Amino acid sequence: MTTEADPTAAPAGNVGASEMDAKLRQENQAAFSRDLEFVSSLANPFYLNHLALSGVLASPSFLRYLKHLDYFRHPRYVKYLQYPHALHMLDLLQSEPDFRLACRDPAFVGEVMAKQVAHWATWRDPDANAADEPPESNPLSTESA
Repeated sequence: MTTEADPTAAPAGNVGASEMDAKLRQENQAAFSRDLEFVSSLANPFYLNHLALSGVLASPSFLRYLKHLDYFRHPRYVKYLQYPHALHMLDLLQSEPDFRLACRDPAFVGEVMAKQVAHWATWRDPDANAADEPPESNPLSTESA
């Protein structure tokens, strides 16, 4: 009794390896997506407040996870961040116990959010920043008073 091999099937030796590679690639992509979503969420002060109130920010295992997320600083990965200031929040969470504690305070969280919104409102508009500064006198001006 003979059986014919399926001509579209991969060679027997490569089937297991290619399936394992595909599975590993899929698992890595899922882990990266979870990490990216979490790092991005660190840009939201209200989410930081939620983490602080739930006690997560005080956990040593959580601090180790934050250290793991440092790979997002590499140019290969930072390009995926929509909110790059999330890396600043990551720094503060890793190195500032007072910041982690302050995240429990709704007034502090509101102040951080207000500063973020104020920055976003003016960071690309140089005219808005110039309106806050006094006009400079131009000694090269040809206008007469």
